[in-house]
Amino acid sequence: MQFLFGLLGSFLGGVAFGPINLSVVDITLKRNLSAALRFSLAAALVEIAQAAIAVLFGKIISRKIAEIPELKLIIIAFFIALGLYFMFKRDSPQAEASGSAKKSNFLNGLIVAILNPQAIPYWIFVLAYLKSNHLLYLNSWHFLLFLIGVSLGKFIVLGLYGYLSEHIKKHTHHLNEYVSKGIGALLLAVGLVQCIQYFFF
Repeated sequence: MQFLFGLLGSFLGGVAFGPINLSVVDITLKRNLSAALRFSLAAALVEIAQAAIAVLFGKIISRKIAEIPELKLIIIAFFIALGLYFMFKRDSPQAEASGSAKKSNFLNGLIVAILNPQAIPYWIFVLAYLKSNHLLYLNSWHFLLFLIGVSLGKFIVLGLYGYLSEHIKKHTHHLNEYVSKGIGALLLAVGLVQCIQYFFF
């Protein structure tokens, strides 16, 4: 059951549009599915660490978030900065054959996942819900199964984004011209909405 809780929590958390799955879409459309899957694997490995941090230090982190509401500004800045990056970056499709390009995709996955500021608070919320309903028992063996489920769930949902993007790519012409700007606009919109909520509500 602990494995299923980790897998389902990670899958549901990854379904909503966010920096990581939008990056998978962009990589698939601009390069290929293999590149996106390497990116996804890196993000799934980082998700293990983020869930573990939420388990081990969740109470401390929750208290700090409550004490320092300005931390929300980091999330806002992250979305706006990433949105601007997608809006103004130059697209350069690659053949994706070299070993250095493969390493770059994996490294980019690590960086984007590590910098994603929403993952740990999300896992703190999920863990609090499961514990309050007496559904989660995290001794050493159960903890390991939970983290494996977390990583697999993340990889599955990102892989689905990649496969769907690959299918769209095969049936839509000239889509690449607008992908980055569309993703950038979406991330900017999320950042600006959160900014308005922070300052005015």
